[in-house]
Amino acid sequence: MKLSRRIQNRLEYIAFRGAVAILKTLPYHVAKEVLCGLFDLIGYRIGIRKKVALIQLEKAMPELDKSTRHSVLRKHYRMMALNAAEEYLLSADEMHARSFTTGREHCDEAFALGKGVILGTAHYGNWEAARVFPLFGIPVSVITKKQRNRLFNSYTDAIRSAKGVGIIDMRKGLRDILEKLRKNEMVAILADQNAGKHGMIFDFMGYPASHWLGVAKLSLRYKIPIVPGFSHRTADEKTNFCFEKMIYHPELDDKEENYRLILEELDQVLERYIRTNPEQWFWVHKRWKSAYNMFA
Repeated sequence: MKLSRRIQNRLEYIAFRGAVAILKTLPYHVAKEVLCGLFDLIGYRIGIRKKVALIQLEKAMPELDKSTRHSVLRKHYRMMALNAAEEYLLSADEMHARSFTTGREHCDEAFALGKGVILGTAHYGNWEAARVFPLFGIPVSVITKKQRNRLFNSYTDAIRSAKGVGIIDMRKGLRDILEKLRKNEMVAILADQNAGKHGMIFDFMGYPASHWLGVAKLSLRYKIPIVPGFSHRTADEKTNFCFEKMIYHPELDDKEENYRLILEELDQVLERYIRTNPEQWFWVHKRWKSAYNMFA
């Protein structure tokens, strides 16, 4: 790494840790609102990724009028601020006290098969809140992508793993994933990211989108159940870890045409959550960019 990049990373990290330290001197409810104000100013009013989000909202959810789309987006920026507050200002124990689960029986049913469990999740609600799963008795590892600033990356991974969550590097993680599954543990995979040229293209929210195949491949190749699960933020700003009925088709062969069947089934669950609570999904991500030009 070049010296200038190392210096830049160090300065960014010092500034970030300093900001966190200042916010932690405030009562949590005050620090939270400070972050919400900043996200509203920078995200919604100045407009970081605002245009991208509004266009995608308009195309994917045409039933929403202009006023409603703006309301959804403003709530979305607040949700991102709350995510940051919970991740960096609350301990895992404090986060656990503000969380609960529904549909836990679906996890238990999947674990009872003894094959491990894939958590098919998405950028919905506070997806980073899975760091408290071990406090609910759910052994879990998360697949992550290394960030440019390794200092920030290490700090974030330390927060994620404080209560026993495993960290798996997405670039070289298959062996680690299979080891966790053999131990009958859960592996969480974000399944809603644009997969670019490496993905399979079919409709998501009414438009062609490139899908990562990893969730479906693992499920069919190794006969692993998928439990769709999302960290839904409630009206009183707590986190409800919602688990849905498992997707499990051991009768299907490990073939490409069957990958699509599995992924479409997972998409159907995610789309239901998004259409019910659109402000909780990550609209600022260009989900369709490799398969459809939303901005033409």
